[in-house]
This record gives sequence, structure tokens and C-alpha cells, in this order.
Amino acid sequence: AVGYWLVGASGLLYSMIGIGGYTRLSGSGLSMTDWRIEGRSLPRSEELWKKEFEDYKRFPEYQRLHNGSMELTDFKRIYFVEWFHRMWGRGVGVYFAVPLVYLGARRIVRGPLLLRLTGLLGLGISQAFVGWWMVRSGFDPPEKHTPTLGPNQRPRVSPYRLASHWTAALTLYVGVVWNALTLLRPSPAVAHGTKEALAAAAKCRRLALPVAAAVGLTLLSGPFIAGNDAGRAFNTWPKMNYDWVPPEVVRAVANPFANMRLFFEETAVVQFNHRTLAYASVIGALVLSAYGASLPLWSGAAVAVRILPLAVGAQMCLGIATLLLYVPIELGVAHQAGGVLVLTSVVAVLHALRLPAAGMLALPAAVVGAGAVAAAAAAAA
Repeated sequence: AVGYWLVGASGLLYSMIGIGGYTRLSGSGLSMTDWRIEGRSLPRSEELWKKEFEDYKRFPEYQRLHNGSMELTDFKRIYFVEWFHRMWGRGVGVYFAVPLVYLGARRIVRGPLLLRLTGLLGLGISQAFVGWWMVRSGFDPPEKHTPTLGPNQRPRVSPYRLASHWTAALTLYVGVVWNALTLLRPSPAVAHGTKEALAAAAKCRRLALPVAAAVGLTLLSGPFIAGNDAGRAFNTWPKMNYDWVPPEVVRAVANPFANMRLFFEETAVVQFNHRTLAYASVIGALVLSAYGASLPLWSGAAVAVRILPLAVGAQMCLGIATLLLYVPIELGVAHQAGGVLVLTSVVAVLHALRLPAAGMLALPAAVVGAGAVAAAAAAAA
């Protein structure tokens, strides 16, 4: 039961990430100019709506993009999207926190599992503060956060703070998924039922770790695409306009320490990095799948390894389509959600390739199996 509750939490976190992508791409994220941890209702009168609109007018997004062209009805639409995103996040927090308190008080969940889940709850609460810290950067002139891009920039949140918010969200999601799988899957000692399967898992895991690192870096480079609007430039493939390697990349690499900010702010460099990491992820996933097919892995690991290149390849194709079509909102949201699905596939692979603790290797299989059942019953009752 605890495992399925965590699966539900994973689904809600996934939806939260998707809603966040829509909020950003629809230009709604800077419409609410204050934040309260307890939340609040929508404005209940026309006067309150006008007050919120006047507050919004004080900041660069309205002044540079919407001055004189946005009506109150337009503002209400984007305000509702941001308000819903915030309230949905609070709902997810309640879904996680209330059962956790109950399960901990009844000692249904205890020990290391309780500590891990409490830590994830703390990370989730901190996400609210990180999210506001990110949004708050969008009220500053954008030149303050990305000075290398020159004057008259399009108002947006700091790409560095966006990356922080994204990284924390993915960390929270991975933590919940990992703990759910731990409760619902057999333990490593049971899963790898033979010495051959155990040796195969150890070999495959050595290759899976660098592949997971490549996928992770690809995902972490995404916020710098989004935060710099880099997806709205170089809308060609496979070349970037007329170049395989844009001259901006050559200049940045020629003196990387002096040009460090260009790797995170310069449109051409940021997009080239994301493309290159995506190619590396696809190649790595294909190699891992081929290698895994040659090994006697247990069924859960074999399936996870086969699915990974399909997920990564589909995500790359979706990214190319999003780029060529100049980032329509629907594809942009789908690409962000697809990235989380790829991450889920990576987590499934790494979890399936876990190795048993050294002490478990010396026990007979029957004893190991009985111990695993007892441990699962004690943790999840």
C-alpha cells in the first residue's frame, strides 16, 4: 500500500512538472507578483483584479512586451494559470505530507524509509521557496542575470534559477520513484537469483552509470535552453543554420575560463551543448541496450534496458520537431514531460541493476527470499 501511495505521488509530481512547463511557455509565470506559502484565493472582485493588474504593470514583462496591448481579460487568463500551478503544488504537498504523518505516527513506516520520505517532504517544501526565488528574478531587468546577452533582452526568469528549480524538482521526483520501486520490486538478492545473473547485473551497471550521467546532463542543460529562449533560434536540423559547429561555440571553447558564462547564456553554445548531449544519450542508450541483450539479466532489468533507447530516441525526435516548428506550446510541454519519462526509464534501469549488500551474498537463496519478504512487510505493512 505504501508503494502504491508513492506511485500516486510520483504521478502528481509528474503532472506538476508538466503544468510548470505550460505555465512558462504560455507566458503566465510572472503574472502573480507576490507569494504566500499558505496560498490564497483568486481575486473576488473587479477592483481586486485591477489591483493585481496594476501590480503586474510595474515590472519589465508588461513594460517591454505588453505595454498598451494587454487587456484585463488577457491578464486574468495568465494569472489563473500561475495561480493554478501554485495551488496544484500545494495539493501535491498535502497528498504527500498527510499520509506520511499518519503512517509515521502509526509506525507503519519507520526507520530508514521514514527518514528518506521525511527528507523528500523537506525537499518538496523547499521547492516552494526555490520557485518563488526563481520567479522573483523575472521582476528584475533581464540584463541583471544574463549580462553577456546585451541590452533590450526579453524579460524572463534567470536561467540559473530556473535550472535550480528544475534540478530540485527532478531530484524530488527521482527520490519518490526510487522508494516506490524499492517497495514494489523484489530485493536485489532475490531478483538476481543466480550467480550468472548477479555477474551480468554488475557488468551492465558499470555501463549504465555513464549512460545515466549523459542523460542527466542532457536534462540539466534543458533549463538553459528554456531560460535563454534558445529554442527559438537555429530552427534547423541537423545543422545549426549553415554550420555543424557554430562560430560562437568555437570562440567559447577557445578560451573556456574567460568565456565560462557563454556556455550557459549564449544561444548558439547552449543549443549546441543540448544537441550534443542528446546525441550522446541516444548512442549510449543503444549501446547499453545491445550490451544488456547479450547478458543473462533478470527479466525486470532486461525489459528496462530494452525500453531505455526507445524512450531516449523518441525524446530526441520530439525535441527536433519542437525546434523545427519554433516551439509551439503543446510540443514544448510534451518535450518537457518526455524528459521526465526518459528520467523515469533511467531510474528503472539503475534500480533493476542494484546489487545486494555484501552480507546477503553469503546467505542461501531461501533465507534471502524470506528476509526480503519480512523486510518489505516491516517497512510497508
